[in-house]
Amino acid sequence: MTRKLETKGWIEIACEVRHITDRVVLIHDGAHEAWIPRSQIEDPDPADMEIGQHIELLIPEWLATEKGLV
Repeated sequence: MTRKLETKGWIEIACEVRHITDRVVLIHDGAHEAWIPRSQIEDPDPADMEIGQHIELLIPEWLATEKGLV
C-alpha cells in the first residue's frame, strides 16, 4: 500500500526489506523491487531494519515515482 502524506513531498510505502547494505536498502512492495538509498529514508531508521521485516517506509515522493513505486 502506498499513501501520500499531508506533509508535501513525502510518501509512505508498505514494503518488505529484502537486502541491506551500507548505502542502500532493497525493498519489495508486493509488486516491485527497488533499491532505496539509506540517505533518502526518513523513517524508520535504516540501522533498525532487518531483512524480512515488513515496514512502512517514508521516502521522498520524487524517489518513489522514479523507482516505480507509485
